[in-house]
Amino acid sequence: MLIQYEAGSSLLHRWDPLGKLAGLLCIAVMAMLWKGTASQLLLLGLCIVAARWGAGMSWRRMYRGVRLIAAVALPYFLLTALTVSGETVWLTWGPLRLTVEAVDQAGEMSLRMISLFLSSLTYIATTNPQELVAEMVQRLRIPYRFAFGISTALTFLPMLEEEGEMIRAAQQVRGGRPPKGLKGRLAWGARFIAAVLLNSLRRVQQTAGAMESKGFTAYSHRTFRNKSVIPWWSLPLFLLMAGLTVWTGIYM
Repeated sequence: MLIQYEAGSSLLHRWDPLGKLAGLLCIAVMAMLWKGTASQLLLLGLCIVAARWGAGMSWRRMYRGVRLIAAVALPYFLLTALTVSGETVWLTWGPLRLTVEAVDQAGEMSLRMISLFLSSLTYIATTNPQELVAEMVQRLRIPYRFAFGISTALTFLPMLEEEGEMIRAAQQVRGGRPPKGLKGRLAWGARFIAAVLLNSLRRVQQTAGAMESKGFTAYSHRTFRNKSVIPWWSLPLFLLMAGLTVWTGIYM
């Protein structure tokens, strides 16, 4: 599964969920502040290093994630490169004109999307939803109903992926393959999405019924079996990332 938590002992696995979430926010802010393709390429490289050696994520899983978001980033790159105006002409082909400024802006936006997706994927892959809920309730004093909703959303993401794989496999067994032509593929994709959504709604109803039968929200407070452990280096690492983010906002 691509979007799913996997237990491990890497550096990011040992980082507490809230500290890691603050670090993810710093990456998102830096992605928005850094300008130019070169800067975004550097940030993407840092995200790859964090995912591979900080989280122990395999190259295959990173490739699958980047390939997924590239389906959106590549068309956006082409559209931006061909429509944004600029002064330095790089290539001319009939009525189309590519400028250095347009290509740089298109690369900046496309790489930004990939960095944000890869950093979010790394967070999901290294964060136990139960530990996230426990820290949000115990340390941030967030109502456990709201925290449970976030945990459910993180839990349902891999379930949606699994539902899609099962539906696709069932269609292949029955001889159903995407037809040729744009119209046929769009109709096939609409039926596939409808099937995934219907299965998801059924699963939500089952979850809601189970919660009601067990008396969820019957009490204003709840207890937790395990307590999250915050490593000693969590705060220094966050301060380092926060300082880099502030420096980015001032000097870049």
